[in-house]
Amino acid sequence: MRLLENIISALSVLRASKLRTVLTLLGITIGIAGIIAMMSFGAGAEKLIMAEFEKIGGPSMFGVYRPGHIRKNGRWQRNTSPHHLEMKDLQDVLVECPSVEVATVEGSYYINLGIDGKFQRTYLRATTNEYQAVREWRTEYGRFLADTDMDAWTKVCVIGSKIWKEQFKGQDPIGKEVVINNFGNNKRFTVIGIMESRGDGLERGKSDDNMLFIPITTAQKRFWGHDHVGHIMVRAKSPFVVDQALKEVKTIIMRNHGGDDTFFRTWSAKQGIANAKRMILIIETVLVVIASVSLIVAGIGILNIMLVSVTERIPEIGLRKAVGAKSFNIRIQFLTESVLLCLIGSLLGIAFGAIAGRGFAWVVGKFLDEMTWPSVITPEAVLISVGAGAAVGIFFGYYPASQAAKMAPIDAIRHT
Repeated sequence: MRLLENIISALSVLRASKLRTVLTLLGITIGIAGIIAMMSFGAGAEKLIMAEFEKIGGPSMFGVYRPGHIRKNGRWQRNTSPHHLEMKDLQDVLVECPSVEVATVEGSYYINLGIDGKFQRTYLRATTNEYQAVREWRTEYGRFLADTDMDAWTKVCVIGSKIWKEQFKGQDPIGKEVVINNFGNNKRFTVIGIMESRGDGLERGKSDDNMLFIPITTAQKRFWGHDHVGHIMVRAKSPFVVDQALKEVKTIIMRNHGGDDTFFRTWSAKQGIANAKRMILIIETVLVVIASVSLIVAGIGILNIMLVSVTERIPEIGLRKAVGAKSFNIRIQFLTESVLLCLIGSLLGIAFGAIAGRGFAWVVGKFLDEMTWPSVITPEAVLISVGAGAAVGIFFGYYPASQAAKMAPIDAIRHT
């Protein structure tokens, strides 16, 4: 028989036993839907993480920071080194590192922000005018911090869009004063700009839109009382020279601090992306394996149904063999029915899995108040699902098809 004739014949057989076909399809549909939903969840997680890395500048970004605790001799100990990152380190990195495109410094912590006498906990970030270039982040209204603000320690600030919308009710805040309460020390700052919205982040309370930016020199002189910086953020000229740029920056910092390479640590967005993808792949694989259990159960159901079908159609098999059909033709006919059944179930499962994935993402988003979890159906997920459906049809349909192909014509006809 030709393939088209096999398909038409298989559809006729499936249509003849509607209830049995629907029940069998249900098992396949649930199994495929589970796989699609889990892969959609994993792809959503990957999209979220990649968006977070893009917010900090993408795979070309890396940084240097001084941790509060360091690991020595297998134990965590307080970082008691007398060395701290300083503005001079930033200046030398910008001048002497050929693989570095741009860099900035920052110090971040929570503060109480007072607007019209009402205080709200907000995340403050003290930085330089290069911060915009490093993060590729512009102001929507007004301006960002300038060199003159750094030199004069001016008490100016740039607010995130969430602060503007919630605290200023969308009214023009440029030129208005806010109060920054830092460990009981109140200082009045003038708003000079509003940042473009970046959306909610993964970490609760640290949304970029809920941040306040001030000159780092102002923070050092008016709040901290020292010239230290907490973090140096660097963007390499391309993702391909990140390792070289990181090596250059570490060399400069060690030189500036007497060769001490123990008081600071580094991070790389490129390595972070690789680690995150590896972790998501592991989690996604575990979830898919768990979801595949129902697909295996559905396959066993197909095996059972096909064996029953073979028994019911023994006279038909005998007649076909008597008129010249070969064992190969009989085997292909039953395999076609099994695979077709699974492929139809796979298509239904993809549709239901997409709906289930969106529902699951919506539920997760409800638990994470400040974040929307995306539901992503990738072409790979669809191909894997269709391939899994076809594989189940072939694997669990082969034995019944072989049993049908092995029947002797005379015995099959005598069965009538």
